[in-house]
Amino acid sequence: MNTIEPTPSPASGCRVESVPIGQRRRGETGSTLIEALVAMLVLSIGLLGIAGLASAALRYSQGAWARAAVASGLSDLADRVRANPSASNTDYRFNTVAYADQREALDDGDVTIARDCLAEDCTPTQLATYHLTDWRLALNRSMPGAAVWVSGQRDTGYLATIMWFDKSYVQDDGVTPEASPTCAVDGAGVITNTGIAARICCPPAADVIDGVRCTNMSVIP
Repeated sequence: MNTIEPTPSPASGCRVESVPIGQRRRGETGSTLIEALVAMLVLSIGLLGIAGLASAALRYSQGAWARAAVASGLSDLADRVRANPSASNTDYRFNTVAYADQREALDDGDVTIARDCLAEDCTPTQLATYHLTDWRLALNRSMPGAAVWVSGQRDTGYLATIMWFDKSYVQDDGVTPEASPTCAVDGAGVITNTGIAARICCPPAADVIDGVRCTNMSVIP
């Protein structure tokens, strides 16, 4: 085995103990391996943190996109209702088709415009029907998984609800869809919730599935 020959110390004349080169290299290799493992651990923790931040940013951006689409959709309906002042008191009501049934009809392509009021003359009622169908189709294009619910009446104001499936709306396990809050209503079907709860609850008769979010807005012509 190669060794370093001892040499006298210039200062004291003492001899320095020789250390086998192979033994020194083994010790240095062990220290280097530990340092590399520590560096890999620190890097892994950092990458996990970055991945978590990216995931959170994606969820927030999706939430912002959904809120913008909902606000635009509700404003669109309000404009349509106001553009048809001769419609009857309930022409814009749409509150008999459950969420799942609406989605099935939209997914199967069964929701179509029967009379195009942009190309043909229409009565106020026909125009309201056109508006509702065109609105539903527009929402379906901009928000896949969307459905609508419109209750109330023109003279006292409609209550419009946009419902959409949010895959990030899950329980703490990160997998199971969260149950959607249901609106409390009185005998006349009027929502009795207040505050934020009144804005995000889902109509009971819509029978939404878990993972669906709802946003409500009053439309007063």
